[in-house]
Formats: sequence, C-alpha cells, structure tokens
Amino acid sequence: MNAADRARILLVDDEPALRRGLARALVRDFDVLTAEDGPAALGLLATTRVEAVLLDLAMPRMSGAEVLDRIRATYPDVEVVVMAGHADLDAAIAAVRAGAYGFVTKPVDAEAAVSIAIERAIERRRLEGRARALEERVDEHEQLGEVITSSAAMQDAYRKALGVAAVAAPLLLIGERGTGKELVARAVHRRGPRAARPFVAVDCGALPGSRAEDELFGEGGDAPPDGRARGGLIEAADKGTLFLDEVSALPPAAQARLLRVLTHGEIARAGGEPRRVDVRVIASTCEGLRELASAGQLREDLAYRLGVIVVELPPLRRRKEDVALLASHFLNRCARRHGRDVKRIGPEAARLLREHAWPGNARELESAIEHAVISARGEAILPADLPPSVSGRPGPPLRPPRDALVLPAELCDLPYAEAKERAVDAFDQIYVGRLLERTGNNLSEAARQAGMDRSNFRRLKKKVASRGDEPAQGESDGAGPSKGGAG
Repeated sequence: MNAADRARILLVDDEPALRRGLARALVRDFDVLTAEDGPAALGLLATTRVEAVLLDLAMPRMSGAEVLDRIRATYPDVEVVVMAGHADLDAAIAAVRAGAYGFVTKPVDAEAAVSIAIERAIERRRLEGRARALEERVDEHEQLGEVITSSAAMQDAYRKALGVAAVAAPLLLIGERGTGKELVARAVHRRGPRAARPFVAVDCGALPGSRAEDELFGEGGDAPPDGRARGGLIEAADKGTLFLDEVSALPPAAQARLLRVLTHGEIARAGGEPRRVDVRVIASTCEGLRELASAGQLREDLAYRLGVIVVELPPLRRRKEDVALLASHFLNRCARRHGRDVKRIGPEAARLLREHAWPGNARELESAIEHAVISARGEAILPADLPPSVSGRPGPPLRPPRDALVLPAELCDLPYAEAKERAVDAFDQIYVGRLLERTGNNLSEAARQAGMDRSNFRRLKKKVASRGDEPAQGESDGAGPSKGGAG
C-alpha cells in the first residue's frame, strides 16, 4: 500500500504478546492503533477515524461478537476482520454473516495473510465509497431531471439542446440508437415554457404504415358518419411538445402532412377543416439529414424545416467516462426492480464494462447490467455475471475445465465465506460429472465410488443440475446388466 494511501487500523486483542507481535508486523503496511478489550476499542473509535478493525472474538468484559454488533450499528463505514481459534470457527462464520468482512485463525503464524485480508477489506470499503459517490451524482442528475453524464462531449450537446428550450423552432437530435435522444428531448421540454403542457413521444418506426396518418393526424372530419371523430397524437400534444423518434420512418404522405404542420401550424383530419395547433416539434434520426434525403427516406423540404437546430449526441464508445456512472445508475434501478441485494460492480467486471465497445449504447449497457443483477449470487457483480457478449466468456458462470480444478481470480473479490461457497459449487459440478462419466452414468456405482448413500448422491446430482450445469444425462440405476455384461 502506497504511503499516500496508508490506512489507519485498530487491532483489538486481550493477549498482550500477540497484540504487540501483530502490531509490529502490520505497521509496515498500516498505521496501527491497539486496544486490549471491547470498551477500549469503542472508546478509540468514538474519537479516531479508522478504516478497518482486526478484532479478536474471545475477549473478557465484552465479547468480540458484541463489539462487532456495536461497530456495524455505529460505524457502518468501518470494515471488520475477526480472529478466532480453530475451536471457534462456527463463531467466526457467524461473525461474517453478521457483517464482518472475513476471518483469520489463531494462532496467527502468517502475518502477511492477515495484512492481505485487511487490505482487501479496506479496498472493498473504498470501492463502495466510490460507488456511493457515483450514486449521489446520479441522484442529483435525476432530481434535476437531467441526462446522466460526466462526458464533456455529451455535456456540450446537452447544453446546446437546453439552450434552445425556450424557442418554438423545431429541434433535431441526431444519434445512434440508445444514445438518449428521448431523454434529451424530455429535458428540453421540462426546461422550456411548455413544461406544464403535454410531452407526447411517438416511435415513428412502430406506426403501421397504413395507420400512420390516422395515428398522427386523427381520423374523421368535422361530422363523421358514425359520430366518432378521433384526434391524433399531434392534437394531443397541442400547446406542448411532440417528439418524433426516427422521423424518417414516416410514410411519404405523413411526411407531407407533417411539413404543413411545421410550415402553417395547422392540421386537418381526413374530410375536415384545418385546425390550428401549437406544438414544439423535436425529431430524431440515426443519420444526418443530407444522407436521409439523398437516400429518399426523408423529404428534402421537410429536412430543411426539421434542420433549423441540429444537435448530435455522441455514442457511448466516445464517452467511456460515462460507463461507470450509467452502470451505477442501472445497477441501483435494476436491483430495486428485481428485489436483488446487489450493491456494487467488482473491479474486473468494471474493467470489462469500460473496454466494451457498446454498439447498442446506453440501452445495451442497461440490458447487460440487468442480466448481471439477475445472475449475481452475491453483493458484487463479477465477470461471470455479465452476458457473454461483454465478458467474452461463453458458457455458465464458474464452469472450470473438465480435467482440472480452477480457482477463478474473481473469487478473491468476495468475502471468504461467499468465495468458498462458489468454489464448492464448482467442485461439486466437476466431481459429480467425472464420476458419472467414469461409471457410464451408473448412479449406483457412482454413489459407491463416492462413498455415499445412493439417495444422497442423487440429491447431490440434482443440486448440481439445478445450477444449470447438468453433468450427465441418462444415468442407469444399476439394476440391470451393465454395458457389455452377460444377460
């Protein structure tokens, strides 16, 4: 740990010799305070800021478990690593479940391992602090109704769009799908004089060609035969803002009628008299107006009317600094939506998110984070939780090669108990699969070789299969003749 990042820790143990020895070893990496029991430790915490506590569980006056509870309740930003003897491992595991980062066993004969455990605990807390800072920035943006960005290019585009919020002229937003064109349009509407009036968003590409005109301009004249005249979406946006997403997808006839709305401020239902409408039109396209007009996808005269003010939104691959900010926002939203206790993105997963090209922009990022939130088994998103298109890892999470046991590097980002659970899951998959392969899927023989009761082995096999990694199919119960045996 660099001197500039040197953390202050508190060592709490009632054994003077062990306390002195550990303090001498740890002072190479940390600023170390010591306390002989729980009350002394809590007294120090009340007056001194520390980042982590190394806490003995078996102490007089106040047990380590009680001290842990007090720390978690009063100083939630302080990480705790507990120490326990081999006879007290159940208590250590209970402490981890109660909120400790992890535990080390006594007697401590590997001070380096203790130092590493503390460093990882502190690093996790710092990562969570950075995540909270991102959340606060996201909350601030959301409260103001603003686009979530820290990119200079996106901020410039955003400022340009907001700068014309008060005018009535059409605004055209150009950007790839998923770059946030509708979000910008809504922000412009909220900042302008029409904020209290309707904002009507229309996905032009989703309008059926034969119905596009009726949907936009209404159907039935002044006195329709059935008496059921119906206004269109443009009338619904009267006095407000009409957002036309992918405006070039409108049929030519609808484009001609839209041009009349922009030029004369009036609309006519089929068979009816023209009606005055007052709408601010914000349109969007994925390509430039010149390209669309040249390709015959957009009327040239309509392109001129829409192109009075043009703002281009940069794709996510050109504003990589927004990836972490957006990922934090999507993580919080998806975790709430699905009721998942996923709180952060692990360092390796964060690196993969930064390096991905994001051809689908923020929409693709949101989809990837939602996939990861649903897949995650702990508080942190790991590379294996990301979709294969992002992680570059096809196949189920944590599936090791068939011929070797592998400890994935990302397990070191997890608390000990959770990492062990995942490693055991991987071991079960390999062990059961290899036994069934060796025995020709004979369940009884596989159970015998495992030294297990047949029903218990079957339960283990079902447990492995339920994780989505069925080790073998079509097993035999061993009742009939074996393959190649006499009948």
